[in-house]
Amino acid sequence: MDPFVLLLGLAAAAGDIVGGAVVTAPRRIGDRTLSLLIALGAGNLLGVSLLELIPETIAETGPIAGALILAGYLFIHFFEHVFAPHFHFGEETHGAAVVDTHVTSTALIGLGLHALMDGIAIGAAFVTSPGLGVLVFAAIMLHKLPEGFTIASVMKAAGTTRRWAFGASALLAVATFAGVLASAVLGEIAPYLLAIATGSVLYVGATDLMSEANKEEGILNPIMVFIGVGMFFAVLGLVRFVGIEV
Repeated sequence: MDPFVLLLGLAAAAGDIVGGAVVTAPRRIGDRTLSLLIALGAGNLLGVSLLELIPETIAETGPIAGALILAGYLFIHFFEHVFAPHFHFGEETHGAAVVDTHVTSTALIGLGLHALMDGIAIGAAFVTSPGLGVLVFAAIMLHKLPEGFTIASVMKAAGTTRRWAFGASALLAVATFAGVLASAVLGEIAPYLLAIATGSVLYVGATDLMSEANKEEGILNPIMVFIGVGMFFAVLGLVRFVGIEV
């Protein structure tokens, strides 16, 4: 595997750890700041999924692309709402409702599967095109901090120690990197994996992050969504400027 892909995988995994550290540290990031980051990530993920990933998967896999993208979307939806009904990209504040070990374990499973698909998306996109891999990494990286923040918040709301809460975010980091490694092992089916991962990326951007961003009143969050889309175009322009084909 290209060492650069491994580096991207490690960087994405580090985002989960940083997110967990924010929650478990004595001083943490403010809720308003996190909301703005979520809105930024929503716009960026929408840009990369609709403008790059979906057209690329259609070109690589043909007519079956739509079914695979839908399967990836429904895959994440199923695990979030069937196995991990308390999962979302925000801090858990209803601590009394999240005290069951079953809830925390299913939330960890749901987020872990999502993190695995993040890694697969990065690795499979890079196999398709190095430039596309960089774009996907940049988009996914923006929601890694909220992801680590979320699982650590759920664990803390369930009454676990800071060490256990941070450990949960570290497990998501491992799942992310494992996804990158898995995409290399599965080689020839990488385009099909990318199509499935595209559905999961679209779900996180359009459903999870956007719904959280829309909870805040005012104009700032919508503006951040547009800035997130603009960041996609900025990264795309930078990738093309340095001569990497997308």
